[in-house]
Amino acid sequence: MFPANNLEQYFEELAQKNWTLIPIALDSGQKLRKSAESKFTAKQFKPATLSQSTQLETSIRNDSIFWLDKNSPLMNKTDQEVLVQIETLSLQLKEYFRIGLNEIECHYAVYNDGHFYHKHRDATIQNNKRVFSFVVYLNESWNAEDGGQLAGYLGAEKIFSIEPRMGQMILFNSELEHEVLKTHKTRYTLTGWIRR
Repeated sequence: MFPANNLEQYFEELAQKNWTLIPIALDSGQKLRKSAESKFTAKQFKPATLSQSTQLETSIRNDSIFWLDKNSPLMNKTDQEVLVQIETLSLQLKEYFRIGLNEIECHYAVYNDGHFYHKHRDATIQNNKRVFSFVVYLNESWNAEDGGQLAGYLGAEKIFSIEPRMGQMILFNSELEHEVLKTHKTRYTLTGWIRR
């Protein structure tokens, strides 16, 4: 899934800017999209809740998710393979940054037309084990007018705005404030966290 060459250049950028954009093989993205779509069609997705909560907060976020759990009978070969690749990424980040990273969590997410996720941080006082966040985009044809961009902020300054186009993964510091802008067509991602 990740480029064959060393990821160190992307880790350097992550250290300097708090975020980086890593290219992803298109065939990997297509397989993940197919897996996510099949689960969504089979009604295996659930409405998303806020971290550490079981309550729906549709005024803040209104996407649907499917958690990837290696022990779940709903997991297919593609799902299992991507977990292994994310675990490898976690080990590389652990070695590069010399920090204790021991766990990953991730899910497929679907934002239908009109859906969004307002500004938030993935690492909070209640959930401070998240160190790095990532989003793998699973949308082959996407235009700026389709919305659904991921925008990141450092204070009041917008430091990135990424269209959710297949072939890329954003990796960023989980303390960075960010939001998913309102989408105008169905938007698929693989989203997750690398944790202490």
